[in-house]
Amino acid sequence: MSIAFSLVVLLSLIAFPQHASGAAASALRIWGLDVVPSLFPYMVFCRMLSARLREHDVPAAPVAALLGLLGGSPSGASVIAAYGSRLSRRVLLALCALTGTISPMFTLGTIQAWTQSAMLCRLLLLCHLLSAACAGGVVLWACKDESPAVSASAPSTSVNPIAQSIDAILHVGGCIICYSVLASLLRFLPMLSDSTGAIVHGLLEVSGGVHALCTAATPGKLRAVLLSVLCGFSGFSILSQNHAFLAPLGVRMTQLIAFALLRAFFAGCLMAMLYARFIP
Repeated sequence: MSIAFSLVVLLSLIAFPQHASGAAASALRIWGLDVVPSLFPYMVFCRMLSARLREHDVPAAPVAALLGLLGGSPSGASVIAAYGSRLSRRVLLALCALTGTISPMFTLGTIQAWTQSAMLCRLLLLCHLLSAACAGGVVLWACKDESPAVSASAPSTSVNPIAQSIDAILHVGGCIICYSVLASLLRFLPMLSDSTGAIVHGLLEVSGGVHALCTAATPGKLRAVLLSVLCGFSGFSILSQNHAFLAPLGVRMTQLIAFALLRAFFAGCLMAMLYARFIP
């Protein structure tokens, strides 16, 4: 199946080279101008701080939760990976559900620039964080496995945090470009309208999908709910980035997808309930 899928994508790239390169260029601009300036500095200092906190035996769960929520993905996953050997399986999975979020800086900065609505973005961030807390709570309640998490090799303290972050941010960029190109090729399907295409794009790669949804002709409340759902799910691109850090701890991609669906459900419900109260 994967061979057939890869072959179809390769043939599509050959058949529509200008369209694919245009999508890649657009994704590269979003990554370079919107994602890197906000995410890269945070990742560097997050790695420096988490390394120092590990040396002082600060409890793992609150550190991973706080730094993960403040930085978004894949910062949260990288912090969890650094502390993985100190966590139980139950807490590990709950933290994966809690911290699989997008960066608050992306919500309050980039999305606000696209929507020109500070209030909408504050409400979007509130729903995003509450949905993550709800998903983490559900997983913590449902999982009863208190055995130690699979031991992952501890990161070397001799590695420069800037070099580590460069490697991570390049991985982020690669995922954004690849999933954006795939989403652009799916736009050739005749049944996809602008809004539907934006949703599909967002499920694959959230930054480009959110940008497309912000420019699509979608009614205000529906657009807000869809934005909340897409941000809650975070996209397969971010899930792949998180999985690269969490796979050594025994976390499966199917689990991350299930956690993302939980966040998306709670985020959409919260936005639907709160929109009329906060947005005139």
